Amino acid sequence: MRAAAVLFFVAACSRAPSTDVPAPWVPPVEPAWANLPKDDGAAYDLLMKEANHVEGRRIDPNVLRSLRVDATKLVAGEDAIAAAYDNFLNGDSKKPAYLLFGTLHDSRAQIADVVAIAVRMKSLWGLALEQFRTTGHWKGAPDAPSSDDADLAVLTRNHAPLDDGALWRLRERQMQHDHAAWKFDYLPALADLIFSARGASLPILGCDMPPEQRTQLTSGHPVERWLREFHCARSLRGAHIALAPPHAPDGGLVDDDEAPPERFAIISGADHAEFDGLPRWLPKTARIRSVRVLGGRPADAEGDESELAANLTVLDIVVVRTLTHDLLLLPDNVWGGQVERTREKGGEAPNPSISGLPRPNVEVTSDEAGKFSIGESSVDVGAKPEWLSTRSGHQAFITTASSHTIIGAIDVPDTGFVEVHVSPKSRSLRVVVHAP
Repeated sequence: MRAAAVLFFVAACSRAPSTDVPAPWVPPVEPAWANLPKDDGAAYDLLMKEANHVEGRRIDPNVLRSLRVDATKLVAGEDAIAAAYDNFLNGDSKKPAYLLFGTLHDSRAQIADVVAIAVRMKSLWGLALEQFRTTGHWKGAPDAPSSDDADLAVLTRNHAPLDDGALWRLRERQMQHDHAAWKFDYLPALADLIFSARGASLPILGCDMPPEQRTQLTSGHPVERWLREFHCARSLRGAHIALAPPHAPDGGLVDDDEAPPERFAIISGADHAEFDGLPRWLPKTARIRSVRVLGGRPADAEGDESELAANLTVLDIVVVRTLTHDLLLLPDNVWGGQVERTREKGGEAPNPSISGLPRPNVEVTSDEAGKFSIGESSVDVGAKPEWLSTRSGHQAFITTASSHTIIGAIDVPDTGFVEVHVSPKSRSLRVVVHAP
């Protein structure tokens, strides 16, 4: 009997593992990259085979000259903007989604403010920047010592102690290869964003083609620009596979599960974010929202902000939403204005004229006759006080008069009310919060 028991024990231990334990996830194999194009003609032939047909119109900041007085098209503040873009990314759970922030390379503030929005988002898998370089998987490509992949992975994709050596190497490569950041003195901002990303556990990804891989293309030629965009988009497909497991709906992937669709944001030059830029190389099924970033420019900068400043003032970080794209407006010394904010105790708002209506909580006057809108409420304004009702919190507003349009945000208290006075000609706003 004892021998039989031993044989039974050995047989039991030799059984196959239980099928109740799922097999580890095996990532799908990324489709092979082509040979690195050796000249403009070879690059053009490759790109024409890979390009998606994308319809659209280029983003025109001049739409800001004729905005309707409708604050429902506005979103104010980093928190609310982040929530709005989370809603966009999650608008279709079966499709990949991308946010493209088109920036100008002379602006540190544009990068910093987009990063401030990105680190507040809950849905992003990663934030890719044109300022960093990624190697890709071209066949026959030379070594790319300017690539930032390894150091970005060490610094932002795990919870390891800060690697000072990796941070130093990133800064040295930025000094060598990012002329705009050096010229306009925002190299420290690129280090700052690493710290912000680490705090938010947000992977930072490279999104530019290393210069070592472009030496045989004509610098500045459209084909070089297109190949750089293709390189960025294709690299993000690889990042999608690598970053997929934590983003599965049930918290993980096993066996032959299909990777969930990716959610990425990209900071690039303004031209790359246009419909005929990066969108042509992203997945055909992807949902894409292009966001043109305006403002945050040096005081002596010439551009759209300078031309618009005669009729438009921007007082706070506000997104203007359109059917096809967004405009992210940042205050600066070019088209900014004056805001005076004070707080007083006491004061009473009128009671609703009909029971059940929201309590009026915004009183507004203006130096000029015009229109004012906040939240879902709008009113004609002038010297006589007018009352509106809106939700409490950081609310976007727009006001227009014959001389000027002002866009900004007002903090509406939970209790009490806020008194607002607009001075379009002097590009200023006075806000008095009345709270118990």
